Amino acid sequence: MADDNKSQTQYKREPAVRLFAQELSQTTVAVSKEQGEKADRFAPSYSYSPTGARINRVFIVGTLTESDEIGGDSNFIKGRLVDATGAINIMAGQYQPEVSGVLRRLSDKLPAFVAIVGKPNIYKPKDGGSYTSIRPETVQIVDQKAVEMFTAETAKRTVERISLLKKAITSGNGSEDLKMVIAAYSPNIEDLKNMVRVAIGKIPPNTNSQTMTNGDGGGVKTQPPAPDKGVSKEAAKAEPPKDQNVISAHTLLKDMCALSEDGTVGGSVFVDRIVQRKLASADTALTLIKSVMDQGLAYEPKMGRLKAVA
Repeated sequence: MADDNKSQTQYKREPAVRLFAQELSQTTVAVSKEQGEKADRFAPSYSYSPTGARINRVFIVGTLTESDEIGGDSNFIKGRLVDATGAINIMAGQYQPEVSGVLRRLSDKLPAFVAIVGKPNIYKPKDGGSYTSIRPETVQIVDQKAVEMFTAETAKRTVERISLLKKAITSGNGSEDLKMVIAAYSPNIEDLKNMVRVAIGKIPPNTNSQTMTNGDGGGVKTQPPAPDKGVSKEAAKAEPPKDQNVISAHTLLKDMCALSEDGTVGGSVFVDRIVQRKLASADTALTLIKSVMDQGLAYEPKMGRLKAVA
């Protein structure tokens, strides 16, 4: 009886942590359950975000812009949730029938405001990169007021974490969790503050370091914003128009997919080829890929793999 009570106590759900899409998509650090004979099978696993949030479950509110069946047997549904800071994928399978049902019903009513509670899923393929998505437990339709309330409260919580993170960086002291976060992310405090400013509408997007993800969320790199002035006429002429780069990248992806056995290409492999073809630099290749996907020219049939749309 004592063991049963202990198990019930240990199985208690962790509270969901409020995060903006950008921070969740940048979350790449995960700590697995303890290994060994004495490992507790009820012990939760955690992910750690760039601001130091310790996450077992996540709560996020935004606009659902996509909801598509993936796979021939339609066992999986992929959604895309967007807020002012960025986007994150939602992946629901046969073990989440209620969530899958909601996403199917919403597929012809998009865009729609939704609130999602779920588990972060960090996938790191062998060919490199990191892809973060949400495995949803619940999906609920909400209104504009709910979005605004979530944004305000999440901004407050995020600023609190940034403050603690800044103190830990400045003093060299802090919890073991924060030390791990600092070592893993080398966080830029101003960039994190700008994320919050973007979320609450104080500044427009892309005024801080440019955030790039491998496809739709995850595998993040940052680079300083391009200067507004001081670009020579020669440099401006040498850089092809952005639309042409997107077209060229799409053509390249189609060619690579045609040569692939399964018709898909690994994200990091495509990044390398983009750089080789001089369509973008190593720092901007992921931004270019995101543009290709945002224009509906490519998608992820499975996490970490890209497929061109003919």
